Amino acid sequence: MNRKANSATVANEKNHLVAAWSTKTELVREFDRPADVVDAVSRTADEAVRRWSELSETPSLSQFVDIDGLDGLFKPKATDHAEWIPSVEFQFQSCRVTLLYGSSIRIIVERDV
Repeated sequence: MNRKANSATVANEKNHLVAAWSTKTELVREFDRPADVVDAVSRTADEAVRRWSELSETPSLSQFVDIDGLDGLFKPKATDHAEWIPSVEFQFQSCRVTLLYGSSIRIIVERDV
């Protein structure tokens, strides 16, 4: 298995720095807080669809999860001096999406091959 990662740091339209890396089966995007969770998840899913063209042949993210509900999922106290990072996982087509909400927002898309 080729685990060679490509990484980059880019700026999103709100000028929050975004750390980004990927492998053949994984796409990771990290957004500085405060970032809009819905925007972060949507942009990461869109990136996955562009990267792995077979994902564009099936329904969109909105058919799998109510992404608008993700915005209020974590309250500020969830990360105050916690020893664990709040997270949520869901299935998107043939991918598992993990949302980690800590000092930054990290979205991991792992596809089955």
